[in-house]
Amino acid sequence: MGTARKGIRRIGWWILGMAIGLAPGRLEIVAWASPPAAGSWESWTVSWRGEAQEVRIYRPAGFPAHAPYPVIYLLSGWAMGLGMWERTDLEQAADAAHVMLVALQGEDDGVPSYYSIYAGLPWPGGSAWQVSFYDWFFQGVLPWVERRYPVRRDPGGRALVGFSMGGKGAFSLAAHRPDQFAAAVSIAGVLDLTRHDSTALRAVYGPPGADPLRVGADNPIELAGNLKGLTLLIFHGGADPEVHPAHSRRMHEALEALAYPHHWEEIPGLGHEVSSLEIARIFEYLVPIFRGARSIPYPWSYRFAMARSRTVYGMTMARTRADAWSEVREVTPQGFVVRTEDTLTVITPVWYPVGSRVRVEVFDEQTGAQLVRREVRAIGGRLRLDLPAGHWRVAFQLIRPRPDLRPASPNLLGRMSRKPLCPWEDLICYSVREP
Repeated sequence: MGTARKGIRRIGWWILGMAIGLAPGRLEIVAWASPPAAGSWESWTVSWRGEAQEVRIYRPAGFPAHAPYPVIYLLSGWAMGLGMWERTDLEQAADAAHVMLVALQGEDDGVPSYYSIYAGLPWPGGSAWQVSFYDWFFQGVLPWVERRYPVRRDPGGRALVGFSMGGKGAFSLAAHRPDQFAAAVSIAGVLDLTRHDSTALRAVYGPPGADPLRVGADNPIELAGNLKGLTLLIFHGGADPEVHPAHSRRMHEALEALAYPHHWEEIPGLGHEVSSLEIARIFEYLVPIFRGARSIPYPWSYRFAMARSRTVYGMTMARTRADAWSEVREVTPQGFVVRTEDTLTVITPVWYPVGSRVRVEVFDEQTGAQLVRREVRAIGGRLRLDLPAGHWRVAFQLIRPRPDLRPASPNLLGRMSRKPLCPWEDLICYSVREP
């Protein structure tokens, strides 16, 4: 008994929450399970390059017992504020699924960003969004959340859910960076910018029809082909008076044409709102997804405009002009198809053993003519190509080293010729030979 009393004195006030039961001939200490901490919201300001915006974090019940947590990024509708997500049904679903919520609003002092790739947006009283929401989110918010909280840092542990303007944001952000998320969910979303008009929309993209490229480069329906491999959920109220259900119908039709699996649901009688039914459906789909890892959906496709470079699934694409479309399709380690309106530099992911030699062939996609056949070294396991504007098919084949390999004559290049001072071993770069 003396030893037991000494132990009791040692634990001091920690005995609180324990039941001490006496039984004949022994001292028994029984621990009662303390109730889990209730879920709670926190408010922070995240700043990146001078753009400072409020972010609200929901820590689910029992936090941090179930770390690392998957994260759902919630994108508010215009003028809806962050408070729209502080609702019991959503909190209870997050508690049960052990999911952290991060609520964002695409507004800077009332100026809507439409969750876009554009900065310096005009508005009565002055411009706002000195950096784009896209940059603030990917370079500011994501790293901040993953440094501060015990959350998953892989794409399989992230999802985007947005309402109205935020539904557009969920699908466009996922389309710009499909390699960063497991799922995108639109609730009453503006999914075709050409079919909607509002003061907020004009502030970001200009009057209808004024700049088709600016609109198209950030329009979810134009970028639908980028969404392969994500879990895609589309909900819309059949009686929505603000955003016509045709937005969601068109996205559903586009995804069907691409043969991309998705869930589309138009709810009869529902207006412009987020319903408990939609929240239940979202977690029904996302919880199983969060249990796995996100894989690269070969063969994948990606198109972009109004940006000089993008990196997706480890592939970097860069060009000199932002105001042009570039697209890669059918991407695998064996090759891909390129259609670009400007010279496009492509740096592949690490697909090959470091220093290995790879045969590279370039074909004119329209005529089928072979324009280039070369053997090059995969420096760092990557290949780099500089392709002129046009429509090309590129094929790769890993081969054994050949010590007797010599550069082929430039006369074999046909319409394409090597640029001056182009390093032979790590770069394939060509320019169009004038006829």
